[in-house]
Amino acid sequence: MGFELSFRASPTITLASRGILSSRSLHSLIIRSSSVGMTVLVRSFMMTALVFFLSLLFLNFSFAARSEKNNLLQEADRAYKQGRTEKSLELYQKALEADPQDAAAAQSLGVTYAEKGDWDKAVDALKKALALNPNNAEIYVDLSLAYAEKKDFEKAVSYAQKAVNVAPKKGSSYLTLGLAYEGFGDPQKAVDAYKQGMQTDPKNSDLYLTLGNLYGKQGSFDEAIEAYEQAILLNPKNAFAYSNIAYVYEEKKEEKKAIDALSRATKVNPKDDTIWYDLGAAYSKDGNIDKAIECYQKSFELNAKFYKACVSLAMAYEKKRNLEKAAEYYVKAMSLTEEPRLKEAIMRQITRTNE
Repeated sequence: MGFELSFRASPTITLASRGILSSRSLHSLIIRSSSVGMTVLVRSFMMTALVFFLSLLFLNFSFAARSEKNNLLQEADRAYKQGRTEKSLELYQKALEADPQDAAAAQSLGVTYAEKGDWDKAVDALKKALALNPNNAEIYVDLSLAYAEKKDFEKAVSYAQKAVNVAPKKGSSYLTLGLAYEGFGDPQKAVDAYKQGMQTDPKNSDLYLTLGNLYGKQGSFDEAIEAYEQAILLNPKNAFAYSNIAYVYEEKKEEKKAIDALSRATKVNPKDDTIWYDLGAAYSKDGNIDKAIECYQKSFELNAKFYKACVSLAMAYEKKRNLEKAAEYYVKAMSLTEEPRLKEAIMRQITRTNE
């Protein structure tokens, strides 16, 4: 997450560049008599030197303050990327305290609160950012998404529409407006927003991806596939497009096509545990248990807390009559859930495999 840092001229810098005080001193020199001219000249130059020195002092202090704020922002960005949310919140807050007029710091603070799921604080910080920079479409987008998470879809639509007004050529504005209309319960306006975005930003893969999702939820599978294919054409590295088109193929009972799409998704994003799990599930439905185990195992290696991958591994091994392995993964699954109903179901499975 990168942010542009703006350097602002302080009043001290402005005064120093105009030289207001030194000009007055030199003017007083000209009108004084010659008998006191030398004394005034010395005093005047001393005053000018003092003013210049103080200006440099304030200038250096101003640059030091900005440098400290920028260092805080860079450290906060680094912490955010590393997933250290609490640390990034602390650093963004300090950066904002160092410069309360920094809209980027306020926006970053809001986005980080959103990452944490604290939507009220996210909205507060983003509104502060908006007050400081009212022509920033990204802040309107962030506010719309935050209100959507709060289930206040009326405000989500309002802020998304403002994003469109501020940046009518940005696809992200229309994407956000479409999502807001979906939440508001008006799918036709959502479709219209996505299509309008495609006209202004025809190379935006995410617009086609989101339109495909909407068609998929409506059961319009052929239209969904067409949208996903266009998303992939525009961005062959869009792993979500491959995954989602696979879900649609599964709904259409076209398992081979689903497997092919998910296999391509694993090549685009080989570290996504969910994609590997979905591929395992597709192989299992297709009757290829060995490949299913291979994919479930990869998913579980990537995320050792992935309960569904662990249980699926146990069930796949049970189908292969490898009861020792099945019991091993059932026991591991027990440690990954606190849900009594699931624990009870796993115990029944373990008992059955030991009979």
